[in-house]
Amino acid sequence: MLTPGSRESGFTLVEMMIVLTLISILALIATVSLGGSSDRAYIVTMESDLRNIATAQVAYIEQTFAETGKASYATQVSQLNVNLSNGVTVRLRANGTGWSARATHSRVKGRQCSVFKGTVKPFPPATEEGTIACD
Repeated sequence: MLTPGSRESGFTLVEMMIVLTLISILALIATVSLGGSSDRAYIVTMESDLRNIATAQVAYIEQTFAETGKASYATQVSQLNVNLSNGVTVRLRANGTGWSARATHSRVKGRQCSVFKGTVKPFPPATEEGTIACD
C-alpha cells in the first residue's frame, strides 16, 4: 500500500516504450546492414565453383591429349570431375582453342559470374582471360 510521500520502484510505461523503440531501431539497423551478406556468400560460392571448373578443364585437356593425341576442352560439366555446390548451375562453351563458363545460383536472381580461357567468346561479364567476373 502506498502512503503519501512514498515511491514505488520500477519503470514507467513511457520508459518501457522508449527502451522498446530503441531496441527496435537497433534491430532494424542490424537487419539492413546484414541483409546483403547472404548474396555475397552465394557469389563467393559461384566463384569457387568456377575455379574448380578451371582446374578440371586443365585436367580434362591433359587427359584427352594423353588418350587421343588431340587436345580438347569439355563442353559439358558432366565431362569434368567436379561437384557443383547446391544451387549453382554452370554452363560451358568451348572450342579447340578455349573455353568459357558462366555460373548462376538459384538463390541469387539476376547475378552471374563467368570466366574464360583462350580464344572463345566469353560469357558476360568476363572480359579478362582467366579472371572471374561477377555482375
